[in-house]
This record gives sequence, C-alpha cells and structure tokens, in this order.
Amino acid sequence: MGKIGIFTPTELNVSIDISQIITLHYMKYSKDFAFTGERHDFWEVVYVDNGEIGVLAENQGIDLHEGEAIFHKPNEYHNIWAKNQFANVAVLTFVCNSPTMSFFENKIIIFGDEERELLAKILAAGKRCFKGPLDDVYQTKLELAEDSPFACEQAIKSYMELLLISLVQNHTDFSRQSRASISAKRQGESTIVESIQQILAENLYEGISFDYIMQQTCFSKTYLTRLFRNHTGNSIMGYYMDLKIAEAQRLISERELFFSEIADKLGFGSIHYFSYLFKKKTHMTPSEYRKSVQSRAIL
Repeated sequence: MGKIGIFTPTELNVSIDISQIITLHYMKYSKDFAFTGERHDFWEVVYVDNGEIGVLAENQGIDLHEGEAIFHKPNEYHNIWAKNQFANVAVLTFVCNSPTMSFFENKIIIFGDEERELLAKILAAGKRCFKGPLDDVYQTKLELAEDSPFACEQAIKSYMELLLISLVQNHTDFSRQSRASISAKRQGESTIVESIQQILAENLYEGISFDYIMQQTCFSKTYLTRLFRNHTGNSIMGYYMDLKIAEAQRLISERELFFSEIADKLGFGSIHYFSYLFKKKTHMTPSEYRKSVQSRAIL
C-alpha cells in the first residue's frame, strides 16, 4: 500500500483469525454425565469452570481440574465425562486455520484472570447474540436472535481471538508442558497421596502426627495439605479419622470387644470422645450401630 498524503500506512499482521464459530456451550454436568465420543474437522476448547471432569484425547485419558482447559485439534477423537461429581464446563468450537494454532496442540493450559474474564464476555455475548440456551449438548447450529445487539457476532470473534492471543502471550512457559508430562506429574502426585493413605491405614492403632507423615514423605506440611485435599477432597487427619471410624464399625460388628476397649484400641482417649465422633460420622451411637442390620451385614 502506498502513501496516503504524507502518511505511510502500517499493515497489521493477523496471527490468529477465527473464520467461523460452530458451537458455544456452558453446561452443568451431573455426576453421571458421559458424552459420546466424536471427531470433527474444527478446533474445540474445553474449560472447567467448577469441579473436575475426565477427558479422552485420542487414546489418552486425562483428568481436567477446575481452571484448566484442553484444546482438541481438528480430527482428534475426544470424549468427556463427569468424575462422580457435578461440574460446570464451557465448550467452544470454531474454525481457525492460522499457523499459530499449532501452539495449542497436545496442551493443557491454566486460565488466568484475564482469560476467565474474556471467556465470560464470550458467553455473555453469545447468550445475547444467539437463540436458545447455552446448555444444549446436542446443539449443531447457532441461530441469530431476532433482537441480537449490533455487531454481536464480530464481538464474539474478537473476544475469542483475544482469548487465544492472551493464552499464547501469558502462558508460553507453562503451555510447553505436554498432556503427557502433566499426566506424569499427576501420576507422581497420586503416588504421594497413595503413600500417605497407606501410612494412615498401617497406623490405625497408633497415634501418629502430621510431623510423622512429613518425615515419612519428605514434603512440607503446606504442600501435603494442598495435595491431599485436591486429590481426595478431605484433609489428611480427617481421612485418618474416617479410617478409624470404619475400623471401629468393623470391630463393633464382630461383637468381641466392649466399646471402651475399641475406643482405647483405636486411640480415641475416652469412650465419650469416641462415641461423639462415631455418631458425628455415622449418625448413630455405637450401641445403635451394634443393633443395626448394617453392622450385622458389615456394609
């Protein structure tokens, strides 16, 4: 382009150009939700807003946690399911042939505040722009609403491109971790959690402390606390107490020991404290449990 008077125009390079949007979803998955696997010739990004889901990408199973997103490249077989808990998930599918999109292949990326804000703008604009709810999992076509705002489609395109640009700019180092490396990291974390669970199970009749667990695992209290809760939804000592109560139920069902003996054997300190915790966990007193069908069936 030549000069315009005394001015020389600067042509703007376009690194990411989304040409078409296919679907736009924000869904609340029930605990038993499972979607039929599929593959298609456009991009799909799945973001977990709340909860946790399982994802299949080709032949690799991946746990996707709150705040994380996975990108499925065109023609990649994929599936999605809830992991025995409710989950809120945003799913965007679109056509983009820009070479920059190779950045997102085989990646899991954590959204920051900027990306979450842009995603919220995309969903809000989509709700105003298109007919129907955003939670129709079998939606195959977006239809423009009669009262859609001026340039709403262009706004969605701009927000989506800004989202992808922000992810590339802000998450280059993190995103260079592949799905495989992240899965390996999580497998390592699972091993740590399992070792803690084993330590607790092997010491039901002993009074172990958090310091003992730190010594056995060689990790800090802060790290172990966060890691264990993220994987189990429970604190370490809360999980330990649940194991003790479960063992108390087993001992009661055998009908060989007095309640005071069980309390002492499991290190509760007193029969009163044992009875209090037992009822808090099982909603029955030890006596009520011993009389129940549940104890006889050892359920």
